[in-house]
Amino acid sequence: MSSDPSPDELRAEIAQTRAELADTAEQLAAKTDVKARAKEAVGDAKQAAADAVGTAKERVGAAASTAAEKTSAAAGTVADKAGSAATSVRRKVRDTDFAAEARKPLPWAAIAAGLATFAAILYAVRRRRG
Repeated sequence: MSSDPSPDELRAEIAQTRAELADTAEQLAAKTDVKARAKEAVGDAKQAAADAVGTAKERVGAAASTAAEKTSAAAGTVADKAGSAATSVRRKVRDTDFAAEARKPLPWAAIAAGLATFAAILYAVRRRRG
């Protein structure tokens, strides 16, 4: 004796087969729908580009913040050094006795010797020409 399936079992098996066949048909239809696959690929590419732009914005923002901090620190250092140099020059000018410096004979002697040499050369050149 063979055991034949009951009509209810056959109906259940047919329903299961139909469900599997419908699922397989949907999968095949999705693979052959080029337009839908292209749209999906474009959507994926857009998302990847948006993610890349977001990451780039974050990096640029962080770099700009770091650069601003370094620039601010450098500007402060330069301002401090410039202030120190100006103060030093002011002190030197205030402490220098210009009258005493003008009375020192060496700079005046050097200037006079230079003028005398220039006059002698000028005299010699004019004498040769004329």
